[in-house]
Amino acid sequence: MGNLTIERLLPIIMGVAGTFMMLRGSFFLGLVAICVAVAWHRGTQKRLLGSQKQQSENIATEKARFLLGVSRFDNAARIRERHRALITQNHPDTGGSENRARELNEARDHLLHELEKQSR
Repeated sequence: MGNLTIERLLPIIMGVAGTFMMLRGSFFLGLVAICVAVAWHRGTQKRLLGSQKQQSENIATEKARFLLGVSRFDNAARIRERHRALITQNHPDTGGSENRARELNEARDHLLHELEKQSR
């Protein structure tokens, strides 16, 4: 899942230390250390995965804005207006590409969905 960072290394060290403590005779203290390390590691993973998901959503939104030529301040009417202008140029019936028309439609749908989520 990526490079080993200090955020990921500390729970691993704690788990190893807990195992060492269990082997040296402090069974309950070692078990507590291992349980804390596992919980810490799981929380770190959830945080890191959540931030990666947010990053990919932001990238998709920026790509859609670039494709339609709109800014983050434009409203739904402006997005639809830009989509309509671009789709008339790129529609397969007027000599455009099916892939380009699909990309424009997906970009419009994505941006309108994002605006709807923000208004809630």
